[in-house]
Amino acid sequence: MLPFLSMLVLATLLQSGASMEIQEIELTGGRGEYLEVGTDANYILKCNFRTPYDDPVTMVRWLRFGIPVYTWKLHSFPSVHPLLLGHVNTQPLLDPHQLHFTHIAYSLEGNYTCEVTTSAKVATAAYTLQVLDTSSGPYVCQVHVLSGLSNSTNTTSKNDAYQVDGRTDDIQVEFGSAACTLVWSMSTPPVFPRPNITCGYYSFDHDDVVHNLPAGLTLHKFPNQSWQASFQDTHIQVKDIPKNHRLGCIVRIPNTSFKQVVRAEDDFLVDNLIDAGGCPNLESEEGLGLSVDMQSATFTCRGDTLPADRSGRAIANIRCPEGHSAVFQGGAVGGWDWKMSLTCAENDIGWRTIPENTEPHGKLFDPKDLPYCMPGTISGSGRQTYLSVSWMTSLLLLLLH
Repeated sequence: MLPFLSMLVLATLLQSGASMEIQEIELTGGRGEYLEVGTDANYILKCNFRTPYDDPVTMVRWLRFGIPVYTWKLHSFPSVHPLLLGHVNTQPLLDPHQLHFTHIAYSLEGNYTCEVTTSAKVATAAYTLQVLDTSSGPYVCQVHVLSGLSNSTNTTSKNDAYQVDGRTDDIQVEFGSAACTLVWSMSTPPVFPRPNITCGYYSFDHDDVVHNLPAGLTLHKFPNQSWQASFQDTHIQVKDIPKNHRLGCIVRIPNTSFKQVVRAEDDFLVDNLIDAGGCPNLESEEGLGLSVDMQSATFTCRGDTLPADRSGRAIANIRCPEGHSAVFQGGAVGGWDWKMSLTCAENDIGWRTIPENTEPHGKLFDPKDLPYCMPGTISGSGRQTYLSVSWMTSLLLLLLH
């Protein structure tokens, strides 16, 4: 018992000799480190301090940009500057030395200083209070397929707002098929303070825009210092959008944790255009001199192949033109009548050869293994082939392929 009493006395003596200090200033009651206009949150700006028991706090003052706006003294009600009247509780029942906000306005933002006074010391600490207005209206994002719009002409409107993405009027944009072109529009409510907005390809994995696009974004400033962002009827090619991504924007407020994702609601048609897969496009292999005849096939916006009848198979008949011989990697030469057929089924992982009688499915075939067609002539005896291009040239072409 005696050692315990000795430790208690020692702790008391140490505490009585401790110096008063402000531990931290924090904002509580909301979802972030800022005040939000239009919310019912019970915001309190707290000045947390520690003092010796024998030197109590006699006064706490709050200063905004160096001007006293709220003063609490021991055994008295707080005095409030007109700047805060109507925005803070002037007679709080608990912790009257803290700022209890009752009505949030833009004018409350600024640099605040908490000044704590005891008979022995005065301590101060600073805090930057930010006010956000981000929900005074809806965030609107619309994405449509150009071919589905009643008026598919490319009409754009200009306004006198700030253009912030660097797009210039002399950029020439070529559009492909209307069935594979998306029309994208976006607008925000008035936001305070000025936001940073990034628009482009939104990734679900990163929950962020991973590739910026020059969407024609503009910012309009209102007299109350809020900003509204928007763009209208920006055309985007489906083939340029990575699979499992969407068109979207991220709204951020500098120096805060605020983040708002703005993207269109899920749309089966649009989402299917972006994510649809298929067998690799073989028409690009025509650069090898091959003749590709597609049957029972349709194509995605990326040029990949799908069966026209989703329960059937697309067929690709591939051959070298007349008077050409097939030259494979490694230099092997096929006959003049070389040809092959490949099939593609929905949800398969690639092209397959025609299945044999005992095979349920053909073998996977890599289009990179297709030959190059070399022009040549046929002699009168033994149908001997004379290629009009040297072997070295053919090997070079294969390496380039």
